[in-house]
Amino acid sequence: MEEKLSWQALDHIKEEKSSDWFWVVGVAAIAGAVLSILFNNILLALLILLGVFAVFLIAHIPPKTENYEINRRGIKIGENFYPYTSLKSFYVVDEDGYERDRVLIRSEKMFMPIITMPIEDKLAIDVIRDYLIEFLEEEEMIEPPINHFMNWLGF
Repeated sequence: MEEKLSWQALDHIKEEKSSDWFWVVGVAAIAGAVLSILFNNILLALLILLGVFAVFLIAHIPPKTENYEINRRGIKIGENFYPYTSLKSFYVVDEDGYERDRVLIRSEKMFMPIITMPIEDKLAIDVIRDYLIEFLEEEEMIEPPINHFMNWLGF
């Protein structure tokens, strides 16, 4: 068995958003803020406007190439290292029709329970599964709903 598996992949797939997308999101946010003000909830109105501002900023962030590594001690994503002692299980998602395959890793951390690692096309899914099965239990799992919501929004 190899000492480590490593690859590079984009941290997210950038979908170009049309000006219509920005208009729809902006108008919906303004409508929500106006309704909040009409119901005397200024704080919610500010929160909606701040949230939409953040979404507009995030929409312009270009994808960056991230380094991924699976070794005998744990997994490494960029500069972050997760030892196997802090991980519970994994699942390799191999879906047809999806932009790319990915590895889902269940962590014991409360605020980041599932770590998603995109798989480069050249790297065989079976090689990753065979490597991880020695250290973690394989458990079928789904991506967090926030990932699907962000994909639906075009992020």
